[in-house]
Amino acid sequence: MLSPIEKHYNKHKEDLRLQRRHGIVEFKVSMHYIHQYLNVLGNKSNLKILDVGAGTGRYTIELKNEGYDIEAVELVQHNIDIMLKNDPDVKVRKGDARDLSFIPDETYDMVILFGPLYHLPLEEDKIKALSEASRVTKKGGLILVAYLMNDHSILTYCFAENRMAKLMESGFVDENFHVCTPDGELYDYVRLEDIDRLNSKVGLERQLMFSPEGASDFMRTQLNYMSDENFALFVKYQIQMSSRPEVVGAGSHVVDIVKKD
Repeated sequence: MLSPIEKHYNKHKEDLRLQRRHGIVEFKVSMHYIHQYLNVLGNKSNLKILDVGAGTGRYTIELKNEGYDIEAVELVQHNIDIMLKNDPDVKVRKGDARDLSFIPDETYDMVILFGPLYHLPLEEDKIKALSEASRVTKKGGLILVAYLMNDHSILTYCFAENRMAKLMESGFVDENFHVCTPDGELYDYVRLEDIDRLNSKVGLERQLMFSPEGASDFMRTQLNYMSDENFALFVKYQIQMSSRPEVVGAGSHVVDIVKKD
């Protein structure tokens, strides 16, 4: 029997998401920082990368084609099938971010964890996934962790859809306007203090936090009507702005770049 997350991704066209203009912004900004921090770690030929919750392999395949030694772990077989269709030579294993016991300790220089954390409502499961990512990362290595942001959800899915009062009555949103995701829901939402608490519990040190899409979340229609020239400038703008404090948290998600001591 398929899990809720498998049923979701069997229907959700994840392979197309990063090919639309809004997704292109997210992808290009994220790749900018991946490259920046891979350069910090050392020579390309000596680096090993793991992409956990790799989806259909957009980042895995891109980095593989650039010559990096990268492997993927993905929970959903449907996504794995698409990944292998896109690149039959990609190295991918089926697995859960909370249990990477098939991987030895301190194997990788960088671990990308872009999907799993926002599909794990329980803090104990988030800690398991972060702890496993830390375990398989070499000392001094880096982990890139994506989170969905609470207040973007509050504005776009609660207030904008005129559902806030009902959601607060049901307990889905508390009196501090924090989403209280019940176990079994597909998506969970956090604030910066929640991320800080997780890092403290796992013993990870932040290097940088950035917003992959920033204002593009509020400009999806406008992005589609921009000329190629202006869209290229928007991507450049978002790369420059993405780690500024006034932008981080404004988009639908952030990426936390943390170091294992």
